[in-house]
Amino acid sequence: MLFQTLDDKSECVGVYTDKRIIFDPKEFPDSISRTWDVAPYLRKMPDIEYASLYLEGQNIDEHIPEYFKDDWVDVCKKIGAFKRSLTTSCIDTTENCFFDLVPQRFLIEYCEVKNRITDHVLKTIKRPNRYEFYKQVAFMLRDISDRRLVLDRTLLKSYLGDKKLHNQSKSILECAPCVKYNQFGTKTGRLTTKPNTFPILTLNKSLRGVVQPSNDYFVELDFNGAEVRTLLGILKKPQPTTDVHDFHLKNIFRSLTTRSEAKTSFFAWLYGSSQATSAGEMKELAAFYEKEKLLDKYWDGSTVVTPYKKRIENVSRHHALNYLIQSTAADLMLKQALKMDYLLRTRSRGSQIAFLIHDAVVIDMKKEDAPLLNLLLSLMRSTNFGNFEINMKKGTTLGSMREFELV
Repeated sequence: MLFQTLDDKSECVGVYTDKRIIFDPKEFPDSISRTWDVAPYLRKMPDIEYASLYLEGQNIDEHIPEYFKDDWVDVCKKIGAFKRSLTTSCIDTTENCFFDLVPQRFLIEYCEVKNRITDHVLKTIKRPNRYEFYKQVAFMLRDISDRRLVLDRTLLKSYLGDKKLHNQSKSILECAPCVKYNQFGTKTGRLTTKPNTFPILTLNKSLRGVVQPSNDYFVELDFNGAEVRTLLGILKKPQPTTDVHDFHLKNIFRSLTTRSEAKTSFFAWLYGSSQATSAGEMKELAAFYEKEKLLDKYWDGSTVVTPYKKRIENVSRHHALNYLIQSTAADLMLKQALKMDYLLRTRSRGSQIAFLIHDAVVIDMKKEDAPLLNLLLSLMRSTNFGNFEINMKKGTTLGSMREFELV
């Protein structure tokens, strides 16, 4: 049975199905099985199909039949008008349920159109091979977006007079105080954040001090050399037990003298630049990392297919290796985060993932959950490509994080 959720916040439970709106989960029909997108309160209903995930980031407008495009455009205009009016009225939609703020007749109209689109997508588009992975990631990201950030707004306002920080400070003060990720925001699968939400992925380091934990402190677990280790893993080479760029310095760049030079030379080679590394060093890297062998296996001249079966189409030779590594590293990061998220949801006393920042997982920790840190570290470092070295930091704000080791 088709249905639609009325809000995506955990405390705003409500669905539309079979011409009626239901707010009590106990009254949800057992037969509801197809909807557009995930909501936190649907996690325990494993057999539901989510049409939005079938699109894998494609524009919904490209899949709407001509015969009800007008209906879709009409309801989109109406919902846009409602949202603008709420903004004008200074009503915080993160603190209120959407279905309490708009007329019920509009909710019914909107859900009816969304049902028709959901039905069409599920009937005409093949279920992605990576659907289950997409679903688990979608629930984790939705949980993160459901958490209201604790921000030091006084400190944030103090940066308005800084020429370099004014614009971002102002946009943060005006945006929704939550992080909403787009899991299909890039070709490679790296996350992006949605407009008008907290820009955690592009946040200026000087502003990190305004972000505070909801619990007692933040703990960050960060891959040491994620892309390098992913490349080694794809090649089935052993993982260095030391810093990867020190490893390169000792084993490849014997003519260089510093870690910084080795790092610069490696990424110059990886991203196809010939300016920051010599021809001899490029030859050394190509021989060690067997670039041509990887391209033959994972790139057919146009499409990259990663070890995690993600397809990236229309890729040139110049970008193929880069896309292969970035995409595989992005998926690996999400897989590790899913394991840690499950542990925290099932065994913690309230600790939770606060953010995913590129190759790092930031956890909002309760002191009582400190005994879980060893297990979290183990989950993070144990990958499909061997054990990765992990850098750990801890702090009472995102800007005061300092490295520490577990005893």
